[in-house]
Order: sequence, then C-alpha cells, then structure tokens
Amino acid sequence: MRSLRILTLWLGMSLPIAAFALPSALVSLQKQGAVIGQRFAAPDGLTGWVVKIQGRNVIVYTTPSGSYVMSGALVDDGGNNLTEKFSTTYIQQPAAAKLVEQLAKDPTLVDEGDPHAPELYAYADANCSFCNKLWTELRPYVQSGKVRVHWVMLAFLKDTSPGRGAAILAAPDRLAALTADESKFDKQHEEGGIPPLDPIPPKLSTALQEHAAQMAEAGGEGTPLLLYRKAGTWTLVDGMPRDFQTFMSTLNPNVPPAPAH
Repeated sequence: MRSLRILTLWLGMSLPIAAFALPSALVSLQKQGAVIGQRFAAPDGLTGWVVKIQGRNVIVYTTPSGSYVMSGALVDDGGNNLTEKFSTTYIQQPAAAKLVEQLAKDPTLVDEGDPHAPELYAYADANCSFCNKLWTELRPYVQSGKVRVHWVMLAFLKDTSPGRGAAILAAPDRLAALTADESKFDKQHEEGGIPPLDPIPPKLSTALQEHAAQMAEAGGEGTPLLLYRKAGTWTLVDGMPRDFQTFMSTLNPNVPPAPAH
C-alpha cells in the first residue's frame, strides 16, 4: 500500500483572517493546486480541513493564526488517532455514499449472491492476489446467501490487467468469466486465470478507467477497495480486512435489493 507523504508547511507572514476567508497557509496550498473543501473544529484551537492534493483528499489542520498548516496523525492523550476519526467522518463516509450512488447506475458490474442479502461493493483487478483472496474468502458467504457482491473491475496492476478486465466485462456471462479468472488464478505469478482480450473495445476500456478514477478520488490506495453498509451508513475499507469473519458480521442486514445490472 502506498502512503501519503506527511505534509508540513510554514509560512513566514501572518495575514489577518477575515470572516469566511481562508487562512493564509491554505491560500498558499491553493496556489499550488490544492482544492480546499470542508472545514471542522479540531482540538486545542486547531481547525480541520478536507483538502484535495494531487487528486487525493486528506485531512489537514491550521493553527489559530492561520500561518501554519500540517497533516498527519493527530493523537490525543488517550492514544486515539483523531485524524483517522476525522477521515472516516469527513472523507470516507461521503466518498462511500457518492460511490454507491454512481455504482447503482453502472451497467458494467459483475454481480453474484442473493439479491436480498447485505450488499458489498468490491473494486478489483483481475491480476490482484489480494482480490483473489477476497474472492476465495467470500465463497461460503455467497453460497449460503449471506452477501450480495458487486465486483467493480478496474485495471492497473499489470500490462495484462486491462485485457483480463475487459475479457470479464465482454463475456456473455460475466460471473462465469470472473469465476474462471479467480478459480484458476496463478498465485505464484499473480496472474488471472483467463486470457486477456485483445483488442479491447473502447467502451470497456473507458469503464475500467472510470472505475480506477473513482477509487483514486475516494482515497483508495490499492485493491481491493470495499464498500459496505454498517449501521445504515456506507463505509469504505481499503484493502483486505484483517479479521474477515468479524468484518462480514458487521454488514448491515437491512439492505434493499440492488438494481439489476
């Protein structure tokens, strides 16, 4: 997994901050191409901000003077990482809800499982070993009707990823193609189990690229990126859950049937 570089900027001049004006440190970031989003109260006089830098949303903090901006883990005296909490509240949950709204209208998903079961959206690459592990772990849950999985194919890991992703989406039976890719997965070489499609139809290439852009905009750093509903709120999980059984038990059971794709 890639990690965001911790950013700490110092601006020598302090400018008065008028009502609703951006702190001077954020103005400097804005001039460098950052997009300033929602603000919120943070401890000890700090102000939290959602800032998009190089296509990624991050949490940053400005000091009361407005002359300094910093990012990274903000930890309280109890050892709690407040930045993670703020990220969930102000970045992940809104991003998850936006993604689900987009995906509910997407005709290129690969669906499996009971339509009335709790839903799980999974961004996946056909050559991703962690996605293959997810697919394997999900088999008993899918087969017992405990989850409805919507696979969102993208392609970035290898040169063969676009061709294999397109082969799945172009198949008369997408689910059968995905099943073949995962059940015949070459773990040693991290290669999917079906031949890549060549040439790739432009429409399918666009779909794969759009899915990758969605994942990046939501802050995903790799596949699988998972979306699920917990306590009525759509939530993002980046990567394979460590305790898969516990993760599956948190899926909201009261989910309406997904639109047909």
